[in-house]
Amino acid sequence: MIAGGGVAALEACLALRERLPVDDLAITVVTPTDRFEYRPLAVLEPFGGTSRWSLQLSSFADDQDIDLVHDAVAAVAPRARAVATGSGAELGYDALLIAVGGHTADAVHGALTFRGPRDGHELRLILDEEPESIAFVAPAGATWPLPIYELALLAAADVERRHASTSIELYTPERAPLALFGPGASEFAADLLTRRRVRLVTGADVVDARSVGAERVVALPRVIGRRIEGVPRDAEDFIVVDEHARVDGLPAVYAAGDITSLPVKQGGLAARQADAAADAILAALGVPIMPRPFQPVIQGVLFTDREPAYLQAPLSEAAHASADPRSFSLWWPPSKIAGRHLSPYLAMRGGAPRAPEVRPDRDIVPINVGVEQAVRAVRGVVDGDRVPPG
Repeated sequence: MIAGGGVAALEACLALRERLPVDDLAITVVTPTDRFEYRPLAVLEPFGGTSRWSLQLSSFADDQDIDLVHDAVAAVAPRARAVATGSGAELGYDALLIAVGGHTADAVHGALTFRGPRDGHELRLILDEEPESIAFVAPAGATWPLPIYELALLAAADVERRHASTSIELYTPERAPLALFGPGASEFAADLLTRRRVRLVTGADVVDARSVGAERVVALPRVIGRRIEGVPRDAEDFIVVDEHARVDGLPAVYAAGDITSLPVKQGGLAARQADAAADAILAALGVPIMPRPFQPVIQGVLFTDREPAYLQAPLSEAAHASADPRSFSLWWPPSKIAGRHLSPYLAMRGGAPRAPEVRPDRDIVPINVGVEQAVRAVRGVVDGDRVPPG
């Protein structure tokens, strides 16, 4: 059983179904939603870009031989291996993955909280008012800061294009812009902001819009957890899991995505956690695999008014092992959500829009090989002779 209908839930479904057909594994998805929403495109809504795309969950369920229950998991009875739903039903499970996401909450009092496409119209109205200044704020706490950079950069380009006098500011609690991706990304982001005349304030903990002094303030929400009775949680209602997404003290119960205590809330990380959970579930059910632990690598696409920037870094070692920003994808297909199973499915079978990219002029690296030496080496292997290295 999988509770949820977002990135982690669908990624886990695909990872499980890849290994076991419906005759060997029944998968039930319990979610109150009808559609999977591709939320990362929302930043384009105020600027006339492609912003809304969704997938009917019933179509996904039919395609993957999954039972879809339109309800919400309200409580878990781990000893009975059953869940109680919001409608009062009781459903049994052999293994349970909780991937219900988190709640979004206002983080900056008096600001427009940008949650998704539905807030795009309000931001467009603010830009059209041409106020003296607009501050874009990334709050402290559990969140994903990259969208605030996209909004600020796209707004600055919009202001410049219309020859408006509005100044754009960006406030972030980070020590450097896009610090999660390491120093290369920070330098890249700082240069972009400078060229777009966006005033950057780092180390900022903004909780009230009046404190920044801007005429209008736009902020990202912070994420808080959801309470599911019977499941242990931390002070902010997030679920603590191990490297295989197992919930401590609850046999056969796993969690992935924004509902977990991982401080960075991002679709790619949710997909990676879901993959770890799927491996652990399959191994526990007797599939002969070595379950791979969760690897917290963040991958993101920064949308600007020009070329996109593809970013990647290990979350725990971003300052030392990050890749330099590129204008072409570091994963396939090029997409806002980098999920091993979900991204190809959405692009190839669901028809989701791909992120734009600018491929390098030459994708082929020339390699010179001495043909005579190569032939001798092959013959030597076939004949069992020893061939000198090189």
